[in-house]
Amino acid sequence: MAEKKKLQVFVSSTYIDLKEERQAAVQAILTAGHIPAGMELFTAGDEPQMELIKRWIDDSDVFLLILGRRYGTIEPSSHKSYTHLEYEYALQRNKAHFVIAIEQALFDQEIKNSEAKLNLEDLLSLQKFRSDACSGKNVAFWKNPGEVREKIKDSLFTDFSRREELIGWIPGGQAVNTEELARLAKENSQLREQVNNLSSQLANNQALFNGLTYEELYQELKESKFGFDICDSSINKKLTETLQKISEAFGESEISLLHCFWSMRKLFGHPNLSYSSYELILKPLLPKFGLLTLEQNNKGEREYIKLTECGQRFLNCLIKDKKNNSGVNKFFFNEEDLYDPTWIIDFYGN
Repeated sequence: MAEKKKLQVFVSSTYIDLKEERQAAVQAILTAGHIPAGMELFTAGDEPQMELIKRWIDDSDVFLLILGRRYGTIEPSSHKSYTHLEYEYALQRNKAHFVIAIEQALFDQEIKNSEAKLNLEDLLSLQKFRSDACSGKNVAFWKNPGEVREKIKDSLFTDFSRREELIGWIPGGQAVNTEELARLAKENSQLREQVNNLSSQLANNQALFNGLTYEELYQELKESKFGFDICDSSINKKLTETLQKISEAFGESEISLLHCFWSMRKLFGHPNLSYSSYELILKPLLPKFGLLTLEQNNKGEREYIKLTECGQRFLNCLIKDKKNNSGVNKFFFNEEDLYDPTWIIDFYGN
């Protein structure tokens, strides 16, 4: 059997001129099997009361605005009536809403008969408010309290009661599918655990790099030993000395791909760091770890090495990691005195 839900309907209107209409609204909502809220519960003009009203609007499923002959009490800071502010807040909160307004001819006649008593500014504000509120789809017009009652009953029965997105209140004694609730509770628990795990990873700067965390990728590169075969023994020696200094600064004894990656970090994207360099010392970084890619220069004559997005993120994490290690700051961030990495281009560039 379909669930019979009760919608909470917040009724907003001025008070003095709409006492009968407000009572008709309450009767219509109750007759339709729903719950009225608002009205005489609040006294306009008090800031804490406005905050209380906002909470009631938040807790309601539907917002009903009854428009009559008065603009209402003015809120000092906004210079708008409290009824106007309630309506704007409901729209801001994307509340399902409908408007029941006095018919235009009757409105015009009422204004004409009482214009000597109305402040011109309030009259203009009322006309503007009415124009905006009546420009939407869910609008009906009334001439007497009886019509207010019928219009509200029709709207609740034919439109709002059938909307699945309006949760409403369900009687506690109504049958509940306990198996479905158990399934949803388990699924919710699993999703919460996944969110917590992801949040923990992000908090610890453990963004994934091709399926690996920063720490896992760091370890993989450190364990990938670096080896090369270069005929020129002087270049061989210079490169070895440079990488050895880096490995020592990392606190490690053996040279690895991690140290090679760090030594060339300022050169990636340089057109002269060519494919031949990649072939000789960086080839494992491209297919296995996805840190580097090859691009052609402007003339399309040669390929050069460039960091991928994954490679740039890893380098950023590596820099941050080493900055937090005070023991290696001097080497890592004042290394110009220790070696000039551009010599690598002189040798490996075409």
